[in-house]
Amino acid sequence: METEEGRTAAGKTDPGTVTLRAAHRSGRVLIDVSDNGAGINRARVLKIAKDKGLVPADAVLPDSEIDKLLFLPGFSTAAEVTDLSGRGVGMDVVRSSIQKLGGRINITSEPGAGTVMSISLPLTLAVLDGMVVDVAGQTMVVPIATIVETIRPEAGDLHRLADGMTVVAVRGRFIPVVDLGHVFKFREATKTYSDLVYLLVESDHQQMWALAVDRIHDQRQVVIKGLEGNYGHVPGVAAATILGDGKVALIIDPEEAVQRTDADQPVPDHSQLKDC
Repeated sequence: METEEGRTAAGKTDPGTVTLRAAHRSGRVLIDVSDNGAGINRARVLKIAKDKGLVPADAVLPDSEIDKLLFLPGFSTAAEVTDLSGRGVGMDVVRSSIQKLGGRINITSEPGAGTVMSISLPLTLAVLDGMVVDVAGQTMVVPIATIVETIRPEAGDLHRLADGMTVVAVRGRFIPVVDLGHVFKFREATKTYSDLVYLLVESDHQQMWALAVDRIHDQRQVVIKGLEGNYGHVPGVAAATILGDGKVALIIDPEEAVQRTDADQPVPDHSQLKDC
């Protein structure tokens, strides 16, 4: 947040405010902490990260990756170490605590306009309604609350873009396809997407993806078992559960799973996709 003089110099006449919003959506509690300040100084954040050796000196990062640097252990923008700041443990602890609850935190910032910290937490921490699916021979669970619908499209509904991304046409809308088998390294990128089943899932920010799985087993309630204490955080995985046959199945976090896509399968960019 700028000083009063800084806001005046920036042409802002309204007072600096911090707003807390909470809502319930799709079985999750959404908490937004926003301000109307100066936003994240990404150039400064990247410079500090390079100076501390947290990223390579020649690293060129997009805005979203620079924002994630704020959560790295040891990162701090404070010039001096005090009882409250400068040790580089604040945001790291916040993210770890949220992940232990099966939640996630995202940052959205616009220079000169402000920053929004979005926290998403499961409404129920012990039992989850899940869709049990087969992914390249592995049993996984997708939270029912994130699934909008399931589809098995015709081959003509699938289109491959020039950058390698595959999209599926659903009622005049193109939705990016994310192959979970490839994301979790269970198999190489498939070229036969028409043989798969698709779970249309929606993020907290109302973006939609089509998660490709081999088949759907059933829908059931599962008991959540956290991974943080014994194993640590696994990107794209919210927790685990023990099925009736004694097998362990991973419960995926669809939004994080999408972010695991690598260069062979570009991260879906919804700004490039338009409704027909």
